Amino acid sequence: MKFRVSKSSLHFARIVHIYVSMALLLLMLFFAFTGITLNHPDWFIRQGGESLASEEVLPGFLLPVNSEDPDWREATAHWLSSHWGVDGHSAEFSEDEVALVHKGPGRYQSITLDLLDGKAYIEQIDYGLIAVLNDLHKGRNSGTLWVWLLDLSSILIILFSLTGAFLLLPQSRRLKKSLLAMAGVSSACALIYLLFVP
Repeated sequence: MKFRVSKSSLHFARIVHIYVSMALLLLMLFFAFTGITLNHPDWFIRQGGESLASEEVLPGFLLPVNSEDPDWREATAHWLSSHWGVDGHSAEFSEDEVALVHKGPGRYQSITLDLLDGKAYIEQIDYGLIAVLNDLHKGRNSGTLWVWLLDLSSILIILFSLTGAFLLLPQSRRLKKSLLAMAGVSSACALIYLLFVP
């Protein structure tokens, strides 16, 4: 089995394959490593994470409290954003409390403003570096831009794979061996799924 492919298309495919593979090298290693950490979380992640609780008095410009005043709410949202690095406008306001939960890769933060005693209560949980990497792998709590990066990486991985296969077309021996390897690995995956996956 041998396919006729023009030298110019092979040259173009080779350039794309090489540069895309180098561009993706660190990302591919990242996805490979975090594939292992995701499959075996008990090997890497400390259970429960490291929790830190604290409290502080509301700043003077937010006192006296007037939770119904739009200007006060805007000032509170701005303080939450600037002081804690969170989206203060996503906070929930009630008569005697302001609550905000912020989740990022590998971390959790809860901020509650008790409007009756004029204090902020903060709980922060850090799940560690491996949890950060796992969340980045899944795009969880990572923001829109990171999700777009994951999508772009997936497209480039597809391009890298297809150009690699295209480069094999004129090489009949290697193509046959490669197709056999692909069929063997794919069949093994299918059998493992059918026979052993609950």
